[in-house]
Amino acid sequence: MKAFTFRHLGLFTVVASLCLVLAGASSAQVPRIKIPSPAAKKIQPPSTETTMNKDDGDSVAHSSDQANKTAISYESLMAMRFYENNGGFLVEDLVVVFPPSGKPAATFVITRPSGEVVASVPLQYSPLERFAAFGRFHPAPGKPGGVTLNQTGDFVMGVKMGNEMITAMPFSLKEESSGDPFNPGKRYVRSGPWSDLAFFSQITDDPDAMLHFNFWLSTRELPAGMRRPKVTLHLMLNGQEVAVSRAPVVPDYMDWYFYERKELIMETKPKQKWLNLTDLTKQDGELIMNVKAEGQTVKSYKTRITGGKLQALERSRLGFAPAADFISPRYVDLTDRSRSDFTMRDMFWVRKSK
Repeated sequence: MKAFTFRHLGLFTVVASLCLVLAGASSAQVPRIKIPSPAAKKIQPPSTETTMNKDDGDSVAHSSDQANKTAISYESLMAMRFYENNGGFLVEDLVVVFPPSGKPAATFVITRPSGEVVASVPLQYSPLERFAAFGRFHPAPGKPGGVTLNQTGDFVMGVKMGNEMITAMPFSLKEESSGDPFNPGKRYVRSGPWSDLAFFSQITDDPDAMLHFNFWLSTRELPAGMRRPKVTLHLMLNGQEVAVSRAPVVPDYMDWYFYERKELIMETKPKQKWLNLTDLTKQDGELIMNVKAEGQTVKSYKTRITGGKLQALERSRLGFAPAADFISPRYVDLTDRSRSDFTMRDMFWVRKSK
């Protein structure tokens, strides 16, 4: 064995030092790397300009956000089926004008003038294809559309969205007893806009289409003792008769009956011609529609033609306030069976002369 030298001693010293360093490093703690936890996501509260339909989860914009407020086409309310025996109405299709986005929830209501709800029907919304500015409210599935009042007095019917009555129509009911001892009983009769309002109508964007007249009539408006008369329409411009109805109607209904889309004929040569808006508005002046029973005037509606335009009620102006009294100047006709599809029509509302 070779003698131990200083060279061996130096090598031993280096190895020993290295071992001490490694031992110290193994006993040291490994530092932890801190990973920040994600910040809690801040949930924004729903805008006050939208509501949630709890039934289907769809967000619905309030009509107040729209350029034109949501309304019910007035003739939809006026043309509802009425039952004389119990003072009831049948809710079927109510045309919506300027519907909000989504699937708005609404309720048909009849209230007292004080706001007390007398009857209500939950409604469901359906869009109308091809007519983005219109839709339909109808009874929700499983919900009957009939309402029974069986009481007299003053009422307001309309449609509510949320807490807002979007369209309101006042009316009254009274009870009448039969004077016939062989046919005893009672019935309810209604009064309201049916006696006062009527409208001309024409297919939109077709000035050469036929101009129709639409009105309500009750036998209570006929002269005393007159039974089943022939009722005709006579349109006067500046005192001259310019058109008459194509055929008479024979009213025999105590309550208000809706005579819709009545054609008007001009006595032109060499042959008669359907009245249209283009022909009617060629001359300015006072326009009067006379409703006659056997030649006697029952009631008249007055308006004017000004600047080549047929004038209508101020209530049918877009933006009219209060919004609940607005009457739309257009509607989608859901009852015209002469065509294969629904039609949009312009409406020119007029009021009975006092």
